Amino acid sequence: MPADRPAPVNPTAAAPAGDEATPRDLKVRISEQRLSIEWKDGKRSEFALGELRRICPCATCRTEREAQGANPLRILKADPTGVRVVNARLVGHYAIQFEWSDGHNTGIFEFRLLRALGAVD
Repeated sequence: MPADRPAPVNPTAAAPAGDEATPRDLKVRISEQRLSIEWKDGKRSEFALGELRRICPCATCRTEREAQGANPLRILKADPTGVRVVNARLVGHYAIQFEWSDGHNTGIFEFRLLRALGAVD
């Protein structure tokens, strides 16, 4: 798969459960466009927010990625390059949601998904 196309996301694939997917500390560094998570088990994950946008789990973004996979010549409606997080909020005790500079705000990133995606130290 080309490097400029995001990998498909399956939020249920190998998603950790329990304390493995529970943050102890979560920091959204807007100026650096980074998300840092320290998990309850002491491990850490770090994410570039732009990369999270490219794999946004909302229905609209998923549909666009699937259509792109079926037709590599299809032009996407919006390229998230250069789009920045302007705000973030927790969704219950299970997820985080970002508000992007282009107004997009429907992607809910479950902690199980982030733990499965994140390189853990």
